[in-house]
Amino acid sequence: MAKLGPYNYPDIRFGDAVEIAGRILSKFKGVVSVKGLAWELGMAEGSGTLFAKVAALRDFGFVEGRGELRITPLAQRVLHPSSTEDGQGARGEAFQRVELLRQLYVRFEGEVPDDMSLLVGLEELTKASRDEIVRRAPLIQKHLTDAVRVLGRMKLAEKPEHSGVAQNVTAKGERAASAVATAPENGIELSAGGRTLSVPLSAEYIDVAIGLLTTLKTELADSDDDYGDDPESTVTAADIEYGTTDQLDV
Repeated sequence: MAKLGPYNYPDIRFGDAVEIAGRILSKFKGVVSVKGLAWELGMAEGSGTLFAKVAALRDFGFVEGRGELRITPLAQRVLHPSSTEDGQGARGEAFQRVELLRQLYVRFEGEVPDDMSLLVGLEELTKASRDEIVRRAPLIQKHLTDAVRVLGRMKLAEKPEHSGVAQNVTAKGERAASAVATAPENGIELSAGGRTLSVPLSAEYIDVAIGLLTTLKTELADSDDDYGDDPESTVTAADIEYGTTDQLDV
């Protein structure tokens, strides 16, 4: 099982996991022992490579069980979707199950970052050692590339259009954030902090929207911490009402 900091992630690519799940479904009617899978893949039953492949199938939500592996409904939807939309949604759900990829997708707004940006992002997110991050980053970047192909890219809006329920928050200086969420009948649209997300309405994409808002909340909290509280520059409501401050130009 691949792990970086507190996050697990698949040790094989998504396409490889789909291929193995397909073999389990077609050759073993969806149920196979770990020993039987080892025979099928030409590996030793106790090998680390076999363990990594089985762990990856679990990470993507393709199998369940321990000694006996069973193909999940999610894997069946990926392998034999009822429609193009169903297949796309199932693949998106599989990637969403990998928390590290979900966090990175939101952090980089549905884009594949350059090498240095990814390294910095992984260090801030996982708190792992730099040597470990450098060693594991290439596969994680490939996973993120696969995820972006399936989930699509978040759209950036210079001037978000506001509709539905809106909230404006202003603080010292000119710091401001605005968030608008609308839920059209067949999709989710979210504009927040200059970012716009437009995706189909499904459980996995609701998680993406929640992740984006959580990231923005953290950024706002960090921004507030950066400004801090300066008693000498704070003007209270009482100061304004009774004219006890000389910081205002009247």
